[in-house]
Amino acid sequence: MDTYFIVLLIIGITSLLASFLPVIMKRFKISFTIPILLFGGILYYISAPLPWPNPIWQIDLTLRFSELVVIISIMVAGLKIGLNYSWKEWRNPLRLLSITMPMFMIVVFLISYYLLNFDGPIALLLAAVLAPTDPALASEIQLNQKQTVAKKNVGVQYNLTAEAGLNDGLAFPFVFLAILWSKNDTLEFDQWKEWLSYYVLYKVIVGMLIGIVIGFLYSYLTKKMSREYERKIHLAFVALSLTLISYGLAEVLSSYGFISVFFAGLFAHYHKHTSNETTESEPSLGFITDTEKFLIVFWMIFFGGSVMAGILNFITLPTFIFAIVLVLVVRPILGYISLKTTSLSKKERFAISFLGIRGIGSVFYLTYAIRHGQFNDYNQVFSIVALVILTSILIHGFTAKRILFNLDKK
Repeated sequence: MDTYFIVLLIIGITSLLASFLPVIMKRFKISFTIPILLFGGILYYISAPLPWPNPIWQIDLTLRFSELVVIISIMVAGLKIGLNYSWKEWRNPLRLLSITMPMFMIVVFLISYYLLNFDGPIALLLAAVLAPTDPALASEIQLNQKQTVAKKNVGVQYNLTAEAGLNDGLAFPFVFLAILWSKNDTLEFDQWKEWLSYYVLYKVIVGMLIGIVIGFLYSYLTKKMSREYERKIHLAFVALSLTLISYGLAEVLSSYGFISVFFAGLFAHYHKHTSNETTESEPSLGFITDTEKFLIVFWMIFFGGSVMAGILNFITLPTFIFAIVLVLVVRPILGYISLKTTSLSKKERFAISFLGIRGIGSVFYLTYAIRHGQFNDYNQVFSIVALVILTSILIHGFTAKRILFNLDKK
């Protein structure tokens, strides 16, 4: 049998699932990723001709595919938020970024180094890759439409969207610190200086500036167009184009593309926000959101197959307990602590803290670090990251929509 036609069949089925499953599973308040995960396991079991892991993920393929999914999800988050939130409203997600994320990294590092006996670079790498929440797998419980000043969500969905949009980029300096450590027995003053000046300050600031400039220029140029010309623009591809331009330029200039993409999404609304006019040439959310969903479905199929292929083979009882505790205990407690003094209700604080979904971003960071670093015995890290993601998919997949539904009833 020609494998080419089998692959076409799988792509067709996958496309259909991407269209119908989110609607069907919404009735049951379950994430559509769970049946897709099972479907991926079934495809692996029947030996469908796809590039399955054996059992560890193929570094280059996994790196690029997860990278594409994440940058598209980050652009979606930026476009939905726009410039419609005040500094006061940004303080809550910034608490999650400045308090919860570093505290989470410290806890993961200490457990990995002192209890699991990983060496320093591996322990730091594990802390860095598990720190960010995921903008892709959490897309179902984030903002579901473009926000406006007059009508905007300032509760759970907004905070989860803003956190996920930014923390992928802000975790990158610590991934690079782990890479630097893996290449040196100890980190001397020169390495620390390089890390702080280049990997933190330069890459973060330049990434932000590139995103702001690209988003602003797009907003400015389209505002200057005549209405007649404006109507001829094919808006479906605009958001995807802005994603690739901002990410590509940021990476060419050796800055953080994730941060650039998010800020490009925010500032693509600039002139509509300042003038309160209706701009027909705003980037379309429809096409890029559908693209995001399509890619997530494919990623989940491969992840389901990787579980069947043995990605969890290197898990031990201590690492199993470690992964479960991170999802069910560490993130919820640290998230709640950072939001304790905010004006959010107790139920909202609990929901935001509990729904710190881990996913595709962690896979990107892990494969990037393995590709560019010199880490020893990292197979167990692959298994731990996969188990954390699987735990998050299952626990949050069955509970997240119910939590939001109960909050909406209040």
